[in-house]
Amino acid sequence: MSRYEDRLNDYNRRQHADKLIFHTLGELVAMCGKLHNTWLYTNVDKWEQEPLHTPIYYFNEEWLEDQLAEDQATENERGDIVTHEFRDAGLQSWFEMATFEDVIEVLRDAGEPVTLPMIVIALKYYYEYDAFLDYDDVEARLQLHDVLKQVADEQTSES
Repeated sequence: MSRYEDRLNDYNRRQHADKLIFHTLGELVAMCGKLHNTWLYTNVDKWEQEPLHTPIYYFNEEWLEDQLAEDQATENERGDIVTHEFRDAGLQSWFEMATFEDVIEVLRDAGEPVTLPMIVIALKYYYEYDAFLDYDDVEARLQLHDVLKQVADEQTSES
């Protein structure tokens, strides 16, 4: 099969929804490889504080354009199109689905189990630096986080 045929089959295999809401990061991770590439939206400030439980929205760009044309959407201060239903939610474009999947795929390439906290670390790093972290780097950051949390817990219990 040619590379073009592979891409066409992948495109046709993926779901082409207009709007999906993922209430947790785990729900979105479970859909990796099943959705067409489009922008994911979230309230980035909330996601930074509570990444596992902040809703993430999948909006088809053509659908958003149609919503805008029908006066059912508006542009936010960043120039993102957001439907009136979500205009007060503080949503902004966050990741393209393909980039989101790539961040996770880099972790999975190690052949080791990948956890949601590891995915959070890799996503935050990519969002800030536009660069990937491999499995070993994420695991080291996660271990450091665990050590720092233990130290903080011990200091709190001593007080």
